[in-house]
Amino acid sequence: MKVKVWGRTLAQTLLDLLAPRRCLACESSAPQAAEYCAECGQPEPLLDVARHIGSVPVFAGVRYVEPVVSAIHRFKYGSAPELSGPLARLAARGSDLLGIEPGDVWVPVPLHPLRLAERGYNQSALLARELSRAAGGKLDARRLCRLRHTEQQAKRGRRGRSENVAGAFAVRRKASFAPARVVLVDDVVTTGATLAACIRALCAAGDQVVGCVSVAHAERG
Repeated sequence: MKVKVWGRTLAQTLLDLLAPRRCLACESSAPQAAEYCAECGQPEPLLDVARHIGSVPVFAGVRYVEPVVSAIHRFKYGSAPELSGPLARLAARGSDLLGIEPGDVWVPVPLHPLRLAERGYNQSALLARELSRAAGGKLDARRLCRLRHTEQQAKRGRRGRSENVAGAFAVRRKASFAPARVVLVDDVVTTGATLAACIRALCAAGDQVVGCVSVAHAERG
């Protein structure tokens, strides 16, 4: 046993020398036991359901404030898909809180093909992959599709967000399609307009959306 522990310690030491751990927010050197540096501080956890969209509970792991704002910005726009693991861990508690079952299907909010080509990956799909693995669930990254290219939600107010995504999503029908219990995944929830539009599309196809899980919840004044 001591040999195995020593071996893991040596391997981690070599890894830290070759690829020093960096703060997820600012990329400066971070302590080995933390994912954020002392200057950036730690995320502010949320311990309960952040909100409901109709009857669907929405869980977010942390508040959308620094250092998480910078970490998610790097993840989405800084070509840093490797941040999906540590960011998903912030939201993993939602599985227990929402009563998610092993057979539930995890579905990410989709990107339009043009935005997917521009970014190179769908950040919500990477999060859903990590969360489904941790929960022992199934991932269906192609269940939902985005029918039209919409303006980024961050550029719009509450009413504009709802109008922007109205009718923008649909369920892909396929020969093996069967209605399922679905967990919807996104990176950040603000007004809930995007999740609400996705929930409507899933329910119209016969799915039951049992909950939504996101990394962060942004409160709007």
